[in-house]
Amino acid sequence: MNALLRFAAALAPFALVACASVPVAPAPVADTVAAEDAQPLRPEDNPRIPKQALSQEWFYGLLAGEIAVQRGGAAVSAETYLQLAQESRDPRVAQRASEFAMFAGNVTLASKALSLWVELDPQAESAREQLVIALLRSGKLAESRPLLENMLSRQPARAGAIFVQLARLLARQPDRAAAAALVSELAERYPALPEARFAHLAVAAEAGDQTAVAQEFERLAKIAPAWDLPLLWQVDRLRRESSDSAIRFLQAQMQLRPAASLELHLTLIRLLAGEKRYADAQRQAEKALQHYPKQPDLLSMAGLLAYQNGNLPLAQRQLEASLQAGYSDLDTLRYTLGQLADEQKQPAQARQWYLQVVQGESYLPARMRLAQIDAGAGQWQQAINDLQPLAADASQQVRIVSLQADIAQNAGDREQAMALLDQALQQQPRSSDLLYHRALLAEQMGRFAQTEQDLRQVLQLVPDNMHALNALGYTLSNHGTRYHEALGYIEKAHQAAPDDPMILDSLGWVNYKLGRLEQALKYLQASYAALPDAEVAAHLGEVLWKAGRQDEARKIWAAARARDPGHPVLQETLQRLQP
Repeated sequence: MNALLRFAAALAPFALVACASVPVAPAPVADTVAAEDAQPLRPEDNPRIPKQALSQEWFYGLLAGEIAVQRGGAAVSAETYLQLAQESRDPRVAQRASEFAMFAGNVTLASKALSLWVELDPQAESAREQLVIALLRSGKLAESRPLLENMLSRQPARAGAIFVQLARLLARQPDRAAAAALVSELAERYPALPEARFAHLAVAAEAGDQTAVAQEFERLAKIAPAWDLPLLWQVDRLRRESSDSAIRFLQAQMQLRPAASLELHLTLIRLLAGEKRYADAQRQAEKALQHYPKQPDLLSMAGLLAYQNGNLPLAQRQLEASLQAGYSDLDTLRYTLGQLADEQKQPAQARQWYLQVVQGESYLPARMRLAQIDAGAGQWQQAINDLQPLAADASQQVRIVSLQADIAQNAGDREQAMALLDQALQQQPRSSDLLYHRALLAEQMGRFAQTEQDLRQVLQLVPDNMHALNALGYTLSNHGTRYHEALGYIEKAHQAAPDDPMILDSLGWVNYKLGRLEQALKYLQASYAALPDAEVAAHLGEVLWKAGRQDEARKIWAAARARDPGHPVLQETLQRLQP
């Protein structure tokens, strides 16, 4: 049966039925205080529904209204239904008019329809409550007051829910002082009702009456110390202006509540951590654990804070306790425990934790770290092989192949590293990361033409890549005589990152190649101060040597050789200059 036939079949010959079953979804009234569903009233159940014949005009009016809604004309339908309700005096038609008006967002029209619905059916609590909401949304506080008083007197058991809704609706009023006065007068009739106190403090806060807010929070601490909603509401409000204010407020309130809930403790910990007050956050977590010693989320948070603050043994104990207590995100926790073991130089334990990560965002980094541990233990070829299945996923291929190439390179097998990169670039030829990686490897293997080609391709893909600019400039200055061209690339990189020590090293080195010893020394000394690397030391020492400052050069080289005796650039420099 189609929509029109369903509608027509629902029209009884001797009674006007306005809420027929039509596949139209008028907007649900999201702000209604009532929990009951508005069901169509049956004539035999409600004597206020008139018994009257369905006229031809009403029939076509109803039909036109329903069709208009189907075509997006809810506002037109609302006006049509309101007119029919005024003529028929049927509360169901008024109800339908209010639904269409709310769906159209026409609060003024909805108020008229709801007022008529209340007039026609004074027992319809849903109509009364929706009318209050519509009036409050329109800022008509005086008109809403008698309805609110009536609702509170008729439904004393629902006074709490009514006040909570008032707190939300009246806080948005343009006349905040009037809203505060209205709620204050209503709430004073319920001095021991927590929701009434909350409604009052909510509108007082919006009106700027901090004295009233403080007084109401004091009362709530006595009559409802376990009710978190008002505190969390105020914390959220204060946090938008100042996290410090929210922290101070919550700390003071928790002093009044020795048995504060877990949620309040967690909120305060998060606020402190969000302000990078990690030591304070950890102290708060330890305090909370005295009340909730086996709560997994709290244990996890405490462990992470201990980790942040450098107390690794405590972090490990608390994170393991969180795991035993049933923490929900097992893989993230296991990965974190693996990192903890790594930092404590416990590779065997770290390996066991990483092996237990089986899914989620932590799975890939856990597998990559496992490969690094195995490679460090001498099983580097097995580590490369274990990573291979992961490289089949194009979304993670770059990361995996880069790690495989690093492992092979660190093991001295540069040919395998190059083969891995070549193969991956056949599948992803426009990967700037893979091209850059291959360029650096080619430079180490003496394949300078390959290095230059790959770096130029990177710059075609990412013209402002400062690392590629610096690497190309350094390559040209270190393995050729195109010094002015090299200087242009390095200076562009320097503009992007003026304090980068590697770029400063390149800038110093190319100036040295151009015979500008004074400028070279300035850049190389700045680089060495930030990064006392063996290669930078080799460059700085050579410039000092050429400038006649041999004692300073020998001192810098000696320090670098003590730190990294096998560095190839340092060794080549010392062999060439024979200091």
